[in-house]
Amino acid sequence: MKIRNTMISVSVLLLSMALTSCGKNEEKESVEERIIAVKAAVVHTSDEEVIKTYTGTLEGVRQAVLRSKISESVEKIHVKEGDRVQANSVLVTLDKSGSSSSYQQTYSVYKNAEKNYNKMKYLYDEGAVSESMYDDARTNYEVSKAAFEAARKLVEIQTPISGIVTSVEVSRGEYLSPGQVVATVATTDSLRVKFGVNSADISHVTVGDPVRIVVEDVNRVATGEIISVASSADPGTRAFQVEAVLDNRDNTFSPGLFVRIELIMKKLPDVITIPHQAVITLEGKDEVYVVKGSIAQKRDITLGDDLDGRIVVLDGLQAGDTLVTLGQNYLEDGVRVNITTFETGK
Repeated sequence: MKIRNTMISVSVLLLSMALTSCGKNEEKESVEERIIAVKAAVVHTSDEEVIKTYTGTLEGVRQAVLRSKISESVEKIHVKEGDRVQANSVLVTLDKSGSSSSYQQTYSVYKNAEKNYNKMKYLYDEGAVSESMYDDARTNYEVSKAAFEAARKLVEIQTPISGIVTSVEVSRGEYLSPGQVVATVATTDSLRVKFGVNSADISHVTVGDPVRIVVEDVNRVATGEIISVASSADPGTRAFQVEAVLDNRDNTFSPGLFVRIELIMKKLPDVITIPHQAVITLEGKDEVYVVKGSIAQKRDITLGDDLDGRIVVLDGLQAGDTLVTLGQNYLEDGVRVNITTFETGK
């Protein structure tokens, strides 16, 4: 009986030890599970800019859009896109003998009037005709010459300005309608771009403000200046038209290029910015986690301007704080963390 009691006591002791050991292991595992691996970064302050981006197309500050004024076919095209032309150069010639053209008729009248005028001038100088006859011949000559010049300009389409041919919109043999665009010529020493700004941002836009103009086609960035801001919105787009100019005396850019306009709305000196993904939003509250002595601490924060991938923190963080940037969704206040990577940046 004594031996049996002894064996029972030993069994109870062993079971107790096993249960105690199991409990300690579970507690150890529980503690280890509460150590969360995260990435973090040290918070810094920096000078930032709130930038809004718009798009537009470069144009010459002086630009001439040439249109047909009569219905006639294209006889000859004298230029191609990219050609540099002088003022009054003929770019396109229409059919001079077409039914809508009065070129041939006015030319004939003009030449007859010129011949008669030259004869009357000679006779007047010789005293053979009266002054009134000479004046009539001269008037008839001047009128017929003006009529011919007007008819000639209808079929010989000229540019009123010197510049670069930025487009040729017609082809040889094409029959044109009145008002149809034939070609465009623009000056290139300076270029302009027009773009629409919404009503929420227009108060930040002022004549004289600098803008960055990004021309992706030639991988270049230039600085321009705002020269006009519309006082009222366009009824169709509800945007305010803004115009900026760009110095192009080195002929780096060409009219017609599609550009991105970066407009500095405001400058933010010495502010804290953090990545968007570091922020947790719960029930309308914005929160982040910082690390203090390997312990995660939850912080309520107040956010400011969005800076394209990063966001300004107005309150809740200080320079030097260690911010959790990845893994925060698995954290709770007071949980132990293991920082596996310190990210660099702002």
